[in-house]
Amino acid sequence: MRIWAKALVFLTLGYSLFGRSFAYLGIPSLKIFIGEAVLGVFLLTQARRVLRVWASWLLRVGREGFLGWSLLLFVCYGLFQVFYGMFRGHDSLLVFQNLVFNIYPLYLFLGFFVARRYPLLLRKTLWWFAWISGTYGISYLFLFHRVGLHLPWAPEVPLFGQPTSSVVAILALLTLEKSSLRQGMPLFLNFVVLLGVQVRGEWLALGVGLFLWALLMRRIGRLTLVGLVLLLLFSLLYAGDVRIPAPEHRGGELSVRGVVARVLAPLNPEAAAELIGEEAYSMAGTIRGWRIPWWAAIWEEVHRQDVSLLLGLGYGFPLWSLHYAIPEGIRTPHNAFFYALGYGGWVGVVIFFTFLASLGTLLWRNFRLTGSPVPGLSFILWAALSSSAFFGNFFETPFGAIPFYLLTGYGLAFSEDSNAHSQASHPLPATRR
Repeated sequence: MRIWAKALVFLTLGYSLFGRSFAYLGIPSLKIFIGEAVLGVFLLTQARRVLRVWASWLLRVGREGFLGWSLLLFVCYGLFQVFYGMFRGHDSLLVFQNLVFNIYPLYLFLGFFVARRYPLLLRKTLWWFAWISGTYGISYLFLFHRVGLHLPWAPEVPLFGQPTSSVVAILALLTLEKSSLRQGMPLFLNFVVLLGVQVRGEWLALGVGLFLWALLMRRIGRLTLVGLVLLLLFSLLYAGDVRIPAPEHRGGELSVRGVVARVLAPLNPEAAAELIGEEAYSMAGTIRGWRIPWWAAIWEEVHRQDVSLLLGLGYGFPLWSLHYAIPEGIRTPHNAFFYALGYGGWVGVVIFFTFLASLGTLLWRNFRLTGSPVPGLSFILWAALSSSAFFGNFFETPFGAIPFYLLTGYGLAFSEDSNAHSQASHPLPATRR
């Protein structure tokens, strides 16, 4: 199990830091990539353990049974969609690319097994994870995004990917670390990175996560203090009109005006334009210009016939063809609901969100029964990151889904009938700390 503990750390760190760039490690010509390869090896070598745990969930009543059956139904529906997509004559490669949506949840078992064996791993690796996340993120904002290097085997993919780990680092530090001054610098670095990459879905995730953290950990007073400090900092930056260029492909600028304008643009582009000028309309266009019209087209096409209303358009269907502004080959509408609806119909929507709910309810139960902050963190991340999935390609891509399911599976292991949260007898894998 030591090798799988290292794999969990490696995958979580790699996907969280480098995103799409890390996801392309592998043999692109054979469509073999690191996320699918590691999962395949894990399932082959640990098949008996996976089936034993899964069967134990299926045989139980309550939340474990709810998770076991909803996961089984979700995986089986994905396999059904493969045959359905083939029957409708869709491209076989696209069909199997869509299937990862239903397969990535099997990473829950890897996280679950590692937590049972190494319950202190998350705490032991958190500190240097937060520092690496903040350091790489700052380097990306000020240097790496300007480097014109790309992967030799995937010329369209930059060598240095956009970091996506700041939300996890911030919430993990607040939840698992005791309050101290040493938290200040990694928290600050990751907060700057979060603002700098300018992904509104991640801002929403942090807001949801901080709200739940304050409630679950009884830190409302501390959250208020942090809010006042940030308000003072923003006021000083606004008064000084501090502006830092943001990565070119994100647009805008790292400033108080730029942040406020990016939030306002989809709701009121005119007000946003008063802050940063005409660029506000292009920010609004990412929502109004192509996302909402594309979502509306998916809705209309799915509801055109009774069969597609129930079963969707099938895996492999070219969703990009439903709206003229979408480049060919874009498989995800950047919204978990419309992804499930477009490919799987209302049956797919119900099955996916039932499975997602089963994860949340079991994590909540584990936190309430054990009092351990680890399932508490997993529950906070479950709610926070799921909220961002309505504005991005999260559950259908490896750099979003795999770290999510690994950390969620880790939290599932801290249950009432397990002493995982108190075990300390197993040595940890070697780390740099």
